[in-house]
Amino acid sequence: MAIWQFYCNIVSSKKNSDILSRDELISWKDIPLPDYNIDFLKCEKSWAKNIVQYGNIDENCIEFIFCKDKLDEILCRLDLRTFTKYMLDQIVEYVKNIEACFLVEDMIYPPKIQTMIGVLMKSRANKFCRNPLGYIKSLE
Repeated sequence: MAIWQFYCNIVSSKKNSDILSRDELISWKDIPLPDYNIDFLKCEKSWAKNIVQYGNIDENCIEFIFCKDKLDEILCRLDLRTFTKYMLDQIVEYVKNIEACFLVEDMIYPPKIQTMIGVLMKSRANKFCRNPLGYIKSLE
């Protein structure tokens, strides 16, 4: 994953997040398969047979990872160098439609535009995009 990419999981909101481990939380096993036919990103060939990929892996991308023909997890990568509010609107609407939330690090966020703008603004990817040299110097 590139430093300018924001990374998160899309997790089912039907799970009780208070009592689950991270691995249990990101898993879509035993949950009805959500629609993964996304119309706002082009379906691309993935590097792995068990991944259905929408979007370019180096840009904005949603990946559906399958294990034994069952959906295991949904990953989302956003290229903050070129990311637009339109794309955020599309992704948030999709997450709402599949009754899911965003899992960023260990925090769960509802699919709301303002919430996700705040999360994106605080991300290391955004800090890098705003001032690449300053960000790299801050790592020393």
